[in-house]
Amino acid sequence: MRKRFQFILTFSLIVIFQIAFWSFTFLAKKYITYEIVEQVKYDNKVIGEQLIKVLAQTGFTGLYQQTDTVLQHVCDEIMLPNGGFICAIDTKGNLVAAPNLKAGMTMPFAPILKDFNNKKHQTQVKDLKSTDLFEGLAFFKEENRTDIVSSIPINSELRLFVHQNNDIIQQKANQYVKPLFIIGLIVTIVVGLFSFLTSNKIINSYESQIELQHAELKDAIDEIHQQKENIIEQNKELEKQRNIAQNQHDMIVLKNKDINDSINYAKRIQTATLPNSELDKSVIEEHFILFLPRNVVSGDFYWYHELDDYIIITAVDCTGHGVPGAFMSMIGVTFLNEIIIEKNIIDAGQILNMMRDRVINALDQKNKTSVTHDGMDMAISVIEKSTKKMQFAGAFNPMICIRNNEVLEIKGDRMPIGIYAKMDNNFKTHYFDLQSDDRIYLFSDGYQDQFGGSDGRKFLIKNFRHLLVEINKFPMSEQKEVLDLTFSNWKGEFAQVDDILVIGLKIK
Repeated sequence: MRKRFQFILTFSLIVIFQIAFWSFTFLAKKYITYEIVEQVKYDNKVIGEQLIKVLAQTGFTGLYQQTDTVLQHVCDEIMLPNGGFICAIDTKGNLVAAPNLKAGMTMPFAPILKDFNNKKHQTQVKDLKSTDLFEGLAFFKEENRTDIVSSIPINSELRLFVHQNNDIIQQKANQYVKPLFIIGLIVTIVVGLFSFLTSNKIINSYESQIELQHAELKDAIDEIHQQKENIIEQNKELEKQRNIAQNQHDMIVLKNKDINDSINYAKRIQTATLPNSELDKSVIEEHFILFLPRNVVSGDFYWYHELDDYIIITAVDCTGHGVPGAFMSMIGVTFLNEIIIEKNIIDAGQILNMMRDRVINALDQKNKTSVTHDGMDMAISVIEKSTKKMQFAGAFNPMICIRNNEVLEIKGDRMPIGIYAKMDNNFKTHYFDLQSDDRIYLFSDGYQDQFGGSDGRKFLIKNFRHLLVEINKFPMSEQKEVLDLTFSNWKGEFAQVDDILVIGLKIK
């Protein structure tokens, strides 16, 4: 594995270097060749132009005899580098003067011309116009030779050709590049040695890391085994605790079921104690009772009874809610039955006074300052059917009458049914003449004390009073629905804070 990695790394680096080196060498050779060719082209052109200027200064006319002598002498005497030469050719493509050309000799073969921009292909010398300055390549097929050539017109009959052998030029370019091959070989050896040493260092470092990681891994495995054993022990303990918790949960579920069964049974008992008979429609045309316990059983309760010519109706709010409130409500129902049904008491204030005495005795409330203030808030109305006169008495809770959309409110006394610091006075009986189409409302404080709305504030008595005015002309059944829906929308996601009780009566 180690040797394979070293070989791959070393070979890869050498290959990468070789690709880069040979790419550089190729571009370098191409550039050097280009520069040399450009220099030769320039030299040829300058040489040709200078020779034509010299010929003109000597009085050269271009006649054939003079041409043979002067041009031949120029071609013989001037030797160009890179196997170059000078010759003169007439417009028909005949060789007029060339190095070592004897009298009567003709050009043994004609070159094929091609310019550097590849605009002309297979051009013969005779095809050049007398005024054309030609720079390009001359191909001598029979000699297998290519020259870089510049052709300058001497006059309308003759052209001067300046040649340098392109093959020799290419060989010179190769000589410039040759040292690069030696450098490349040396650098390749250096790169290979560097790659080998580097890979060896990397492998040694990698092996050291592997040994360290192997040791750390072994420690981690040992720790995992220890943790696994600990987890097994913890799972055993958790299973034991889970079994204990499950047993406790089962016991709680069973006890909760017993409690719920007891509470539901208590609800049936409480419901059975509430009145369910119809009210006398000769006086009370319609009525509703909105009763929404906070829990299964309620601390609020309603009670009504007809005694001879009187209808007694009360809305009671006992201390607390749920089971404690329900116990108080049972006490309240018992005392109302005793005071009104058995003793035939029909004075509203006296009924509250007697209720207070019985609650204080039942709860053994003797000290005004040291006991809890358990008791009831209460609103009671006594209606005489024959005269439509109504008595009202209240323990904190008021009565609202809406007549012609106007609110007539009778407030209760500021003391509860139970022991109280300021309870020396009796409850006051208020007398009130009812009129046809009056709406009477008795209620506990649960509705107006409910938190809700966008700000999480209480509904408040003023909003409750305003709502009653808005809906008082509705049938009583619809009023109950509106009150129920309004309460639900107001409460929203908030919990119900108290029992809700609202009684509405329409006087005929």
